[in-house]
Amino acid sequence: METAYITREGYEKLRNELDNLRKEKAELSAEIGEAASQGDLRENAAYTYAKEKQAVTLRRIEELESRLRGARLIDDVKVDKTKACIGATVTLQTPDGAQTAYTLSGADEADPEQGKISVSSPMALSILGRREGDKFTATLPKGSREFTVVRIEYR
Repeated sequence: METAYITREGYEKLRNELDNLRKEKAELSAEIGEAASQGDLRENAAYTYAKEKQAVTLRRIEELESRLRGARLIDDVKVDKTKACIGATVTLQTPDGAQTAYTLSGADEADPEQGKISVSSPMALSILGRREGDKFTATLPKGSREFTVVRIEYR
């Protein structure tokens, strides 16, 4: 089982989804029972739909349980807070003065639109281990770019 680093917030979000899916599973079981009592199952659309939905729900429950078993909370990991590590929000500056902040997260919580990037992404791999003031060149899919680490914050 692979270890996945995750924030407490991300862990709770997955736990809530799992709890909701378990409730949905119970409701689907009742629907299936009710649909089965209506007679011929080969021509029973309600039964077929409920069975298909149950299969999807069961797969998602299995996936979430596996992810949660392998989860390690970032809050529990001891890191050198002077370096950019998972869980850090790192503000970078380009030579033209533009600044961008990225939060280094596990793959499960990555959301580039929110500035959360997976520690296995090319950008994050270029940032990991850097300290404030470090200048570096990141090799990205669209080419190389230069950056300076302006600030590293842990929440």
